[in-house]
Amino acid sequence: MWDERFAEICRRHPDLVAVYESGRGRLGLLLRQTLVPLDAERVEWLVETRGVARRLIGELRAGGFTGGTVVLQWLPIHDVARIVARWIRRWDGDPARRSRLLSVVERRLTDERFLASRTRRARTAVESAAAAMAIREESPAEPKPVPTIGAVLDQAGLDALKAWYAAMAPCWLAIQPARRRRLVLQTHVWLADLALADPVGGPARALAELGPDGSLVRALRRLVTGDDPVAWRGWIDGVRDELASALERPLAQRTQLWARSLFFIPYRAAAPRRPVDRAPLEAATWTATPRRAKMEA
Repeated sequence: MWDERFAEICRRHPDLVAVYESGRGRLGLLLRQTLVPLDAERVEWLVETRGVARRLIGELRAGGFTGGTVVLQWLPIHDVARIVARWIRRWDGDPARRSRLLSVVERRLTDERFLASRTRRARTAVESAAAAMAIREESPAEPKPVPTIGAVLDQAGLDALKAWYAAMAPCWLAIQPARRRRLVLQTHVWLADLALADPVGGPARALAELGPDGSLVRALRRLVTGDDPVAWRGWIDGVRDELASALERPLAQRTQLWARSLFFIPYRAAAPRRPVDRAPLEAATWTATPRRAKMEA
């Protein structure tokens, strides 16, 4: 258990920032060194923190401490956050440095939560598109033909298309930047819901919704209300034009390969480039030098 004589030992170590104690008497040592070293500095950082910890723990042992210890710099960020939130802070040698170190922990956790939420949203969009292509289960007694990519798309072929789309999930989820990924996945959901749910009549209904104010454009424009909306609207119009051309194919040409190509239309569309601000060119000023003066010089 913590004793005031341990606080005196802590004061003699300028590289010790704070000490936390668990309910079982284990001490968590927060050092002055960074919690997230760069890869190029990791070896030096590890040598330095080990030296500080070895000297400090040695003196605590000599002072009568017999419990366990852990150095927070060596723990994952999630464990550091849990310790500082749940353990009792027994000694606070440098509150300013402690606050800076723990702010790094909070930023890391916030970034991880943000990325996790984006990944969940992307996965949900992929699952929605795959689910929209699902069809009712057929009788187990009826053999299911294995469609080829050249076969005309029918209700039986939607199962194969759904399996292919699910297998392509890592490709869809890797699309960058995030706004382009959201636009692509939203287009996939629209295709699955409207164009491919009914291989016979679906493309015609989808064409009717491809106008400038159609359901696809409205759904996509809701995702580009931030920076550069004009540039992204150009992306939307380009995808809409390509989809319109592909959906006009006659029924005999609507094969498995055709259905897969629909999903690649938004995937192939690159993100618009941001305009580069360039300083205006200044007019060049030429000073004529008389030939004679130049020769005399």
